[in-house]
Amino acid sequence: MKLVQKHRGERRTFLIQANGLKISEDSSFGTSRRTIPFENITNEFVSLKFNPIHYLVIIVLGVLVIFSFLVLKMYNIDDLGKIYRWILIFLVGGIFGIYNFKMASTVLRCIDFEGIEFYKNEPSKKEMDLFIKELFKRRNLYLEERFEKVNPNLNYEYQYGMFYHLHSLEIIDSEKLDKLISELDKAFEGEFITFSKN
Repeated sequence: MKLVQKHRGERRTFLIQANGLKISEDSSFGTSRRTIPFENITNEFVSLKFNPIHYLVIIVLGVLVIFSFLVLKMYNIDDLGKIYRWILIFLVGGIFGIYNFKMASTVLRCIDFEGIEFYKNEPSKKEMDLFIKELFKRRNLYLEERFEKVNPNLNYEYQYGMFYHLHSLEIIDSEKLDKLISELDKAFEGEFITFSKN
């Protein structure tokens, strides 16, 4: 299944593959491609918040407005009210633009990877919801098939972590988790080195 999102000259393509999500981003700055394995995709969506760069941009806009007021007064330019109005509109528009850009995005958190940024409800809320539902469904089936049993070829710590990950994604319940941990302990019994108390 594929989802294509376009926003302000940027095009993002999300393609659900057999073992993960392929993301392609095309913009005037260039093209990037990456694949995130299903093992690293969580259920947690995070809304983007302002970071220090956004505050810096707003402060710079404010300083520019104040500086322009001083320059205009110094040169005794007539009709300052009209100029002030346009500068104020520019400042408010800049702040609203930055705020609106961040509000238009939502991020699906990933483990050991930067998150997956989606444009909210693009191209429509229905398409976005269907895509996320399918992504979670395919991820759950893949993880269930691959990790819902003890594998002697994978190390203990990795499997232990994956069982808890399956539980946090609600793919397995607490009873199944306890059973898998017990089976894992039995499979690796005798392989742990115990330290003497000397």
